[in-house]
Amino acid sequence: MTHDSLSDSLLSSDGRVEVVFELENLPSSIGNLVMDAAVSALDAEHTAGPDQITVMITGDEEIQRMNRDFKGEHQITDVLSFNEHAGESGESDYEWAFESDEDSGRLGDIAISLPQVERQAPENGKTTESELAMLTIHGVLHLLGYDHAEPKAERVMFGKTDVILAGVMNRFSQPEPSQTSLEQGQSS
Repeated sequence: MTHDSLSDSLLSSDGRVEVVFELENLPSSIGNLVMDAAVSALDAEHTAGPDQITVMITGDEEIQRMNRDFKGEHQITDVLSFNEHAGESGESDYEWAFESDEDSGRLGDIAISLPQVERQAPENGKTTESELAMLTIHGVLHLLGYDHAEPKAERVMFGKTDVILAGVMNRFSQPEPSQTSLEQGQSS
């Protein structure tokens, strides 16, 4: 991953995923977690077609505005997914991140309200990190065509989410190699 010095964002090494931070003073671990979750979901489930996404970490006011403007819902939500090629015409019904054409490789965009994630994580018996990773994966799976409108589709989508999330959280909970080396050096 590289840090874009012109804005608060991260770009995956293969260029498929950009994580944009609309909130200030976020720890780098949040960006790294979201990046890992998005890349892992794409790696696990993407088979063909566009695969470039943007994940925006934002606040309640912006997510509520987007939910109102694009979904007609007048409330704060946790995650919104916007498939670049949604609809029968293949044209997007939103103008959020980038101008695009069908050959651009853009799959779509995801917006996540971090304050909402922080509120609902304890209600769901999860850590903020686990909830954030889960919602990132959930958003990517929506972009890839999964939904949870019917019970069978919900079991499939949530099952895939759980498998991907387990790998992400396992990596997230592992100490950094530099920390392990320091700890080993101190115990000698």
